[in-house]
Amino acid sequence: MPPSTPEGTELVRKVAYHFEEIFTDDEDVIMFFTNNLEHFEDEFEEEGKQSEEKEHKMIYTDLYSEFEKLMEEKISDVAEKLGFDDATEFFSTLQETLNEKEGYEQGEREQATFDAVVASYDYEKFVALMRGKAKGKMAMARAFGAA
Repeated sequence: MPPSTPEGTELVRKVAYHFEEIFTDDEDVIMFFTNNLEHFEDEFEEEGKQSEEKEHKMIYTDLYSEFEKLMEEKISDVAEKLGFDDATEFFSTLQETLNEKEGYEQGEREQATFDAVVASYDYEKFVALMRGKAKGKMAMARAFGAA
């Protein structure tokens, strides 16, 4: 690992910062969510309650593949910014750091950011992320009288 590569808590903090930035400011990621949340919204049709969990739609698999490719690109960019040779080295070092820091208390924002990153490598977590975002969008629409 090059001397300029962050380690320990500094690595966790910088990773959280970069990924929070991706999920809040990156145009490609924002457009992915904006263009695709509608596929998950029908699960929250009745105000204040989620209907029984529906089976996954076939489009979820396609959306997951698209999200996975998008995130691989973003993860590689972050790895490069932090001085790692590639995404594999980056994730290996991050995982070691997190394992060493078992019991390390992450803030809510850091945890939410890591959960979203993990979603790019886990289909079920991706679906949960999208459903959560769709539910939030529907709640905001109701609150402002748009739904």
